[in-house]
Amino acid sequence: MNTLANDNYATRSDGDSIYWTIRLTFILGATVTLFVLRVVDPVTAGSWIPLHTSCGAITGLPCIFCGMTRALHLLLNGDLGGALYFNWLAFPFLGALVFRVAVCVIEIANRRIILSWNTGAPFTARKLTIIGLTLFVLWTLQAYLAVSQHKHELLNPCGPLYALFVR
Repeated sequence: MNTLANDNYATRSDGDSIYWTIRLTFILGATVTLFVLRVVDPVTAGSWIPLHTSCGAITGLPCIFCGMTRALHLLLNGDLGGALYFNWLAFPFLGALVFRVAVCVIEIANRRIILSWNTGAPFTARKLTIIGLTLFVLWTLQAYLAVSQHKHELLNPCGPLYALFVR
């Protein structure tokens, strides 16, 4: 059992400044990122980048996160239909981000660790297989939705997979 989740800031012998700093940095970073994403249009910001090296630009079919920036921008500006058009994963992604920020705020307010991220969990062959299959299914769904709904913004007709699957 993880004793870190039951520990509080006041009783830690190694100091709590690391925990305060990590959580506060995450809250501020997520808030600033979401604010910038709401204000700056990714389509115009994308014109500043000389090379487009996304998965969709290289292969011709969109990756799992293709259109996520535009979808989050539209979602933060209240355009739910536009966000759903570009990438439906923006909804659970934003929900998870808001949940994590809320947990960090509650942890700081209560000076107690509520949710501990166990990043030292070993990866077994079974876990890696499940993760790989999940990513493959999500990619297949994203590519199918882009092709079936003719989302030209996410497709590249010059890519090798586009020529293989679309024609």
